[in-house]
Order: sequence, then C-alpha cells, then structure tokens
Amino acid sequence: MFDNTFFISLIGFLVILTPLVFIHELGHYYAAIKSGVKVESFSIGFGPEIFGYTDKNNTRWKFSLIPLGGYVKMKGELVNIYKETEKKAFDKDTFLKASLFSRFLIVLSGPLANLILGCVLIIGLYFFNGRYVSPPIINEVIASKPAIKAGIASGDKILSINEQKINDFYEIKNIVENNPNKSLSFEILRNDNILFITIVPNEFYDKNSRKILGRIGVTAVPPELKKLSILPALHFGLMDSVNMTSEWLKGLKSLLFLEVDKKDVIGPIGIAKISGSSLDRGFSSLIFLMAILSINLGLINLLPIPALDGGYILIFTYELIFKKPLSGKIQLFLLQFGFLFIISLMILVTAFDLGF
Repeated sequence: MFDNTFFISLIGFLVILTPLVFIHELGHYYAAIKSGVKVESFSIGFGPEIFGYTDKNNTRWKFSLIPLGGYVKMKGELVNIYKETEKKAFDKDTFLKASLFSRFLIVLSGPLANLILGCVLIIGLYFFNGRYVSPPIINEVIASKPAIKAGIASGDKILSINEQKINDFYEIKNIVENNPNKSLSFEILRNDNILFITIVPNEFYDKNSRKILGRIGVTAVPPELKKLSILPALHFGLMDSVNMTSEWLKGLKSLLFLEVDKKDVIGPIGIAKISGSSLDRGFSSLIFLMAILSINLGLINLLPIPALDGGYILIFTYELIFKKPLSGKIQLFLLQFGFLFIISLMILVTAFDLGF
C-alpha cells in the first residue's frame, strides 16, 4: 500500500509541475492568438478530459487524465496538414497559414515563458525571502594541502584573489579551480589585520567535467540567508539563472558523451521525491525548486528533437534556408520518431529512478 510519503511526493510534484506546464502552454497560446491563429484546445495533461469549459473564442480549456505535461492544439497545425483533403488546414486562421516568423514566435514562446518564469521566481525569492550565501570565510583547513602550507587559518576572511574582490565562497572555489598550478595572491582579513598570502593550487582530475582543476584544501562555513534589496535581487537572480543554464548545458554534454553515472540521472519519480521534500521544507524551498524546474523545462524544450519545440524550430529553419517547407511525410516521420524517442527516454530514466 502507498504511505504518506508517496502522497506528499505526488502532491508536491503536481503543485510544481501544473503551473509550469500552464505557463509554458500559455506562452504558445498567447503568441498564437496574437498571430491570428485559432487555438482549438488548451489542455493540462494528456488523454481523456476530466473537466473543462469552452470560452467565447470556442477554445476548449481542460484538465486531462494524465498530468505529465500539456498541449495547445491550434487549427491546422503540422499534424493536421498531412491529409491535404482537410480543408481547414488552408483556412486563414490556421497555424500553417501564419508567416514563418509567427510560427517561430509561437513555438519559441513556450520555452521562453518557462525561462522568464524561472528567472522571475528566483528574483522574487531573493527579494522577499533572501539568498543563501556562503561568506568568503574559511571553516576548515585540510592538512597537507596548499592552503595550510601557505599559512591559511580557520576563520580567515578572503577579501580578494589577484586583486579581484571576493563576495562569497563560490567565487573562491571558481578562481581556484580554474587556476591549477598557478600562483594566486590572497588578500586576507585576520583579527583586524590585512595579510597577503600566495598559494599555488594543487591539480586534480575531475571526473564529471573531465578537466584538470585546482584545489587548495579549504571548506566553507555554513551558508547564511541574506536579505537583498531590489537591485541586488535582480543582479543575483539573473546571474544565478545564467549559472543554472550553464550547469544544465554542462550536464547535457556529459549525458551525451555518457560521462554521467545513471544514479545522477533524475526522472519523474526522482523529481516527485524531491518535490515532496521541498513541500516539507516550506514555501521558499518549493518556489526555488519550481524556478529550477521551469528553467530546465524551457531548456529541454529547446532541444532539436522532433516533437519538442526545438524540433519544430529545426523544421522551420529548414524552410527558412531552402525557401520551402519540409514535406509532410518527412515531418510526420520525424514527429513519430521524436515521440518514440521521448517515451523511450522517459522509460529509461524512470527505470534509473527505480534502481534498475
């Protein structure tokens, strides 16, 4: 039988996923309406309809049985034009009759809405709740490592490295990792005295990035919650959103080159468990996870895989370059292949979640 943990995870997953899907599809919907394309239905979930209503524009808004995504169905979109006998595919308010620019915009608007939402959530969280920051203070100095040999002590505050101002421990880590076997000048505050210490980071091979990185042998003090005014919230919100995107791209590269362990791959079940934990930890934790997943959802949909938004962008790019649309049969084949690929991938990562 299912226990409370299962239901908490399921509720957390739906609480996070549903608004992300809604915002994504709302991006498509709004761009379609503004481009003069009729939207026939707007669904949260797939499969049979549970409930819904039809608005004055004759668009059916509905919740469907399987809550693992959603869709906006536009009049005469790609999947409808393979049967040339379908007269509605050639009506003025159909997707295929929209300009190429409008079709690009409609497809891009979904992922873009998720990226914007993720960024806005992070900025809002930093402004109203604060941002966890690891101050540039040394907690532990590891024996026999470069830092302790150079004279670094627990409690030292790092003010700058090579005259570059340091704001948090992440910046120390970043500079050290990118400078193996290179002399770094540390400006340190210790007992109200300023000291300058030169450290040469040891090199080590990082399996995840497959790079030689630097290490000096220090640890950070526990992070602290720091309230931010609007401008710092904007700055750090945008910066952290960019960093998340960069880390996601690095992870994608590692995945493509089979450089990750399957235990590091998270599927729907893994996300549900994390969602349940976030629900337990409180509102701010839930919002931060929602922001991360929103950015991830936007980036995933931009991948050039048929059936994803990025696949449609690829098809439209062909049309832009060759001045003619890709044939309907080829598009249909690509979409069917894309759906099969995505379903297979979902089954694979779910198997990883279950420990297979």
